[in-house]
Amino acid sequence: MIGMVVFLSKLFVFQSLRYFLIGGGAFAVLNIWAREYFKKYKIQDRYQASSRKQIISEIKNSLVTLFIFSAFFSIVLTTPIGSWVKLYSDFKLYPLWWNLLSLPLLVVVHDTYFYWMHRTLHHKFFYGRFHSTHHHSMNPTPFASFSFHPVEAFFEVVWIFPVLVFVPLHKYILISFAFVSFLNNVKGHLGFEFSKTENVLFNSSTHHSHHHRYFNCNYGLYFLFWDRIFRTEKL
Repeated sequence: MIGMVVFLSKLFVFQSLRYFLIGGGAFAVLNIWAREYFKKYKIQDRYQASSRKQIISEIKNSLVTLFIFSAFFSIVLTTPIGSWVKLYSDFKLYPLWWNLLSLPLLVVVHDTYFYWMHRTLHHKFFYGRFHSTHHHSMNPTPFASFSFHPVEAFFEVVWIFPVLVFVPLHKYILISFAFVSFLNNVKGHLGFEFSKTENVLFNSSTHHSHHHRYFNCNYGLYFLFWDRIFRTEKL
């Protein structure tokens, strides 16, 4: 029990520092320190820094989410449940092709799960109860990256458990995936666009900003193919 609490505390502190340093740093550069320079890249007209109440709410919700994430992984990795998962530490246990393929495969699986989970949360039964918390940020900031209702936060992370039980993953692949997912979340909530947004494979900041603004489009996380297949993409 003590070991789990120590692990949880360290993981929560690490995730919180990463959230404030990267997410908060991106917000500060784009909205405060170099505001005039980056103004031309802004997606929505209203400036994010004008809503202090929104930012405080995003930070509070995100810290709760990060605690839930930390608690989930602490339970999975430091209790007897850990004997169920197939995490390994030696790259030599599996072929090179698997070690190279497992990270992109994990991203594709996550994207598929997220699209359908996300669309489900937009059903009228779930939206007002849970998902509307995230959509309070109609003009999102990087602080909104993890601004979820606790129930949604649970469903944001629980999908990885059956993956860990049935699919062998190197521990550094899992860590790398967590970092890739975090950076993608921050990018989606930047509120600024620096890249081409038409005829691209990857979800852009513009796509996700439009999701926050119009609600019924752009449900994908990393890619656009599910949105295109089911005609839910909007630019």
